[in-house]
Amino acid sequence: MSSRRTLFWSAAVVGIALGVGGFALTQMPTPPKPAVAAPPAAPPAAAAPVEDRADDRAAIAAALAELRTAFEAGDAKACATLWTGEGEYVADGGVTFRGRAEVEKSYTELFAKFPKPRVTAERTALRFVSKDAAVEEGHFRVKLDAAAPPVSNRYSILFAREDGKWRVAVLREWPNDGQSVRDLDWLIGEWEGGRDGAVVRTVYEWDLNKTLIRGRYTVTRDGETISGLQLLAKDPATGRVAGWTFDGSGGVGTAAWVRSGNQWTIEAEGTDADGVPNAATNVLVRVNDDTFTWQSTARTSNGEPQPDLPPVKVTRVKAKK
Repeated sequence: MSSRRTLFWSAAVVGIALGVGGFALTQMPTPPKPAVAAPPAAPPAAAAPVEDRADDRAAIAAALAELRTAFEAGDAKACATLWTGEGEYVADGGVTFRGRAEVEKSYTELFAKFPKPRVTAERTALRFVSKDAAVEEGHFRVKLDAAAPPVSNRYSILFAREDGKWRVAVLREWPNDGQSVRDLDWLIGEWEGGRDGAVVRTVYEWDLNKTLIRGRYTVTRDGETISGLQLLAKDPATGRVAGWTFDGSGGVGTAAWVRSGNQWTIEAEGTDADGVPNAATNVLVRVNDDTFTWQSTARTSNGEPQPDLPPVKVTRVKAKK
């Protein structure tokens, strides 16, 4: 297999590598040396001791876990009792519910439409602003029903200690800006798929405080194996998910990911190790937590149109019990 075919075959024909493209690496300029040496910096002042408050942290984590249990049980009253009497919930659309009665009503209406919601919460920060108040920030990932794709929102919760128990005083929730790489967290794990005698395995892992997904793939065909690296992260300039692919033969690529429901459209372009440009519009459709399909369309190699490829089924590799 020539190096010219490697990147395009592994990422566009087999498709499990999920994108091809060109990626320009830039080198950070070396800062100029100062004309006059700066005086030595004064030693930093000793930091004030930080109170750990492990018991309060554990109690707040338990309160949030209790809220999750009540939410997934569809128990509006149990959810509302975890608020302070005058607590507020600010939904992702900006609508505010004030007081336990309104909070309970909002949950009752939600559970009437979606009786079996699922949610995970990931704390990114927790700080105490007084003896009896703390602010927690993080991400909710909510799946309202089996047919709906999960949605990732940011949250901020003001917890207040009331009658000896930590309760929600204010909960604000809002969508992530633009597309979020967290919407692809279902990819984390190992996957396998292929066609025409080729087998592709990809392993996805979180990296850099869950701001980046790193994927490593291998493609085996006719006794030959090639490998590559893929990175997925949000591009702050566009608000979209971007992908970078580095093929073991020397090819490189970029791709822009756009989500619509359970479907991701991936506009990919790149250059193989011989300098030949390739491009494709790839379509990834999430079927469920353990299956997705992948198809490559609008393909070109060195500017010449290539035929579309039929969808490939990709399944999660589960650990043997």
